[in-house]
Amino acid sequence: MKVIFFDFDGVMDTIEYCQLLECMGKPINGRHGIIFNPHCVCNLKRIVDETGAVIVVSSSWKYMMSLSDILEMWRDRDLPGFVTGITPFHQMCRNRGDEIDAWLRECKTECEYVIIDDMDERDFNRHQLDRLVVTSPYDGLNDDVADRVINILNNN
Repeated sequence: MKVIFFDFDGVMDTIEYCQLLECMGKPINGRHGIIFNPHCVCNLKRIVDETGAVIVVSSSWKYMMSLSDILEMWRDRDLPGFVTGITPFHQMCRNRGDEIDAWLRECKTECEYVIIDDMDERDFNRHQLDRLVVTSPYDGLNDDVADRVINILNNN
């Protein structure tokens, strides 16, 4: 199974798009929080279409929204891909990398995975770094990031 461990802030909601909305006098928030950059949504669709990967939410949004809330947002916003779960938040987890490792241990299927996040490498574990694609919070899941993610998932 191919899995994308997926962050939202700095990946899907970007500084660039929020600034554009503000300049146009449009709201940056919708019913489910900050509105996602449509270009990032298109790139997520391309990744899912070209790899067949499922999505596991590792974003801090999981602290504010339940899995059912995230699934509702996914449906309401007509977002691409299938969200299969969220990373656990254990007291033993020191960083996001530990949460991803915990999810992988609990998964009953062998997984090829990639991590898409705007967090620094220090928030992940050393053995994950070759599967980490760090985005710029300015433009998030841009074309280059999408190409790197597809390459990781399809060439391992």
